[in-house]
Amino acid sequence: MDFDDAPVRVEVHASEETVEIFVEADFEAHPEERRRFAIISIPRHLFSEATGRTARRAAKDR
Repeated sequence: MDFDDAPVRVEVHASEETVEIFVEADFEAHPEERRRFAIISIPRHLFSEATGRTARRAAKDR
């Protein structure tokens, strides 16, 4: 989803099996029922692998 230049709010919730990322735009300007949002649900092991890879890459770049 393209939120253009709108400010966004991000919430991350994790369980043993999944990581859910909730991204919401227009939260300052519109009532809840008119806001644009996206929910991304990722298996936890894939999220962990991706964040680990990113951390290793960032450490290498220092």
